[in-house]
Amino acid sequence: MSIHDLIIPHHAPASPRYDDDTRALLHKAGLPDFPYHNIAEQERLSADLARWPLLAETVLSRAGRTT
Repeated sequence: MSIHDLIIPHHAPASPRYDDDTRALLHKAGLPDFPYHNIAEQERLSADLARWPLLAETVLSRAGRTT
């Protein structure tokens, strides 16, 4: 084993990674398009937008450009 192998290990290609366990479970079950909504994430986003008005303005201006 070389030093290169210790620093940069060779791994098999990883399956798609998801940030939350629910998405990974749906992927494993063969339901990647299931309409799952993370309510806690949506609540955090709403709280962040209320806390930082400039962020809310930015989100609204981007939404206006895409529609």
